[in-house]
Amino acid sequence: MIHQQDGVFPAVCPLDCPDTCGLLLHKENGRIVKVTGDPNHPITQGAICNKVRNMTHRVYHPERVLYPMRRVGPKGEGSFERISWNEAVQEITGRYKRLIEEHGSESILPYSFYGNMGILSVDGMDRRFFNRLGASRLKQSICNSAGNEGWMSVMGFNGGTVPEDTVLADVIIVWGGNIVSTNMHQVVLAEKARKAGAQVIVIDVHKNQTGQWSDWFIPLFPGTDAALAVGLMHIMFRDGMVHEEFLQSYTLGYEELREHVKAYTPEHVSRITGIPAADIEKLAEVYGRANVSYIHIGNGLQHHDNGGLTVRSIASLPALTGQWLKRGGGAAKSNGGYNSMDSEALERPDLRPNPDARTINMNRIGAALAMTERPIKSVFVYCSNPLVVAPDTERVRAGFAREDLFTVVHDLFMTDTAKYADIVLPATSSFENTDIFGSYWHQYIQLQEPVIRRLGRARAMSSCSPCWAWPWDSWSQHSKRPRKR
Repeated sequence: MIHQQDGVFPAVCPLDCPDTCGLLLHKENGRIVKVTGDPNHPITQGAICNKVRNMTHRVYHPERVLYPMRRVGPKGEGSFERISWNEAVQEITGRYKRLIEEHGSESILPYSFYGNMGILSVDGMDRRFFNRLGASRLKQSICNSAGNEGWMSVMGFNGGTVPEDTVLADVIIVWGGNIVSTNMHQVVLAEKARKAGAQVIVIDVHKNQTGQWSDWFIPLFPGTDAALAVGLMHIMFRDGMVHEEFLQSYTLGYEELREHVKAYTPEHVSRITGIPAADIEKLAEVYGRANVSYIHIGNGLQHHDNGGLTVRSIASLPALTGQWLKRGGGAAKSNGGYNSMDSEALERPDLRPNPDARTINMNRIGAALAMTERPIKSVFVYCSNPLVVAPDTERVRAGFAREDLFTVVHDLFMTDTAKYADIVLPATSSFENTDIFGSYWHQYIQLQEPVIRRLGRARAMSSCSPCWAWPWDSWSQHSKRPRKR
């Protein structure tokens, strides 16, 4: 496709969004001039958001980084000089060799998330390089770890109700998610269900766009969602709205749960959540008596101290009513499990010389950069911007400002983190790459092939890692442990 100057070509939205829309890129004279939705995509069906509709502004933005750069001023100032890829790779590999010899391979830390959702770019070739290098591992816990753990503790699998089936629901509860802004195609499906007579209920801490769109908006105090879920269970057990046969056949611990929730009366839950007791009774009645009910669990409610328990509590509700026996019933937090890949084949952990390597939690990068025992001496940042997204910003900034920290950033733009880098590497946009995209909402896997030539000297993460310049045959000369002094 890159050789064709004009035409319309298929593509995939690379952004961290559950919808993972199919796109059509319109080219004139070798340049993308318009982005539209692909009407042939089985679930997104040609509808896309304005952010993606204007993606050409991002691809061709005048401030995009197009060449490797070396820092020439103080960290954070953003002063760089252009260098060649050969110079950049030689400096990175030279520094890595010295760090491994003096401090061990775990003094190097990759830091990434999903600025680009391409599997090869952020879950494949990059991991192979850092595994073979023996670098510290990164726990990517910044977004949904607590909620996923809560869901998995109930379901045992990272998947729930298939999106297309939700049109069959009589009651749809959107719990802690602003899907009008963040999952637009689930709104389309919910609208189809509503036209067939379904009621849409939104539970959230403030009346966002999704709350305004709903048939019934229920506000509650932040962090009290689990109490509401348990309060609903109290009423459903009390009034005989549970599916006893399903509980006996497919669940464990339901008798203990029956006893536990007796303390959570509507009046008690009302004091905790701020929801009137009458509304709690009504919600339990609407949900418990529905023929087919679906709960869409958002990300927001898990971002509290009890986030995992909150999702665990909500995820238990469909089991009480036996909704998993009905098409369109149940719940979903993430459906990423349906599109799971063979991660070991992609990431090759068997290449790692130190299988017991330490793991650094990305949420605690500020504290990690302040460690004096086994200190981190280099960070390779890609598909993330820790100075903006990581907690404890001032501590994170102080860590990246360390003069003894060798930082490499691979990005499309001079981000806040890139200004603290020693080497900045230019990243390609997804439309310049070959990659594979799954979804954590729908069940379709899509292939992205390059539609335009790489701009400047940009390279994908899968091809820019210094691995191709590393003398792997002499690995034994560079121990994973620091040299004794």
